[in-house]
Amino acid sequence: MGSMRSLGALGVAAALMVASGAAQAAVVAYTNQATFQAALTGSFTLINLDAAPFNGFGTSYRVEDAAPAAAFASAGIDFFNFNAEVRAGQTGQIATPGRDRLIFNGTGFGGEIGVNFAGGVNGIGALSNNIDYGRILIYSGANFTGTLLGQIQFGPGALFGGLTSTDVINSARFTCDFNADRRCGIYDMQFGTFAIAIPEPGALSLLALPMLLLAGAVRRQSAR
Repeated sequence: MGSMRSLGALGVAAALMVASGAAQAAVVAYTNQATFQAALTGSFTLINLDAAPFNGFGTSYRVEDAAPAAAFASAGIDFFNFNAEVRAGQTGQIATPGRDRLIFNGTGFGGEIGVNFAGGVNGIGALSNNIDYGRILIYSGANFTGTLLGQIQFGPGALFGGLTSTDVINSARFTCDFNADRRCGIYDMQFGTFAIAIPEPGALSLLALPMLLLAGAVRRQSAR
């Protein structure tokens, strides 16, 4: 019985060691685009609506139509439920040179755009035109489900808004709740992931020690 108690104690110690090594989830807000991009040390994608393949569907198209939806899906995103529209000819409103296409919020202009991320991401940001602005809200689940992880204003114009989260972001909501007509444009939507951290050799040894002790206790108990 004493051996079993020791074995149980070793098991608890090992579990506590694993738990103590887990990082606490954190959400960080960004108003500087370069700083936001630098934080995403893993993958990174910027949706340039004025470059291929997103500029190949005419001067105005719905993002949920078959061909555009396939192009966005190849970049890792899926718009849903709002049938948002990409419009060209917006040069006078764009802060970034060479950008004249915007994603406008969808059917009936209800004031929001929804997007899911294939496989999840750790960061999402965007810009707006010079007269519109809104908020980005990020969620742990698809279709705005799960936990609301955080939110930030984006726009107008060059005022960037972005969020990173150590919890995976599976969907984002772009609202236009700061604008009287509840219509807004989004451009240069960007998202990415963190690089996977590899523990230092010393940390691995520290984590492995309780497991080795546990395995030794099991062998001794079996021999008895």
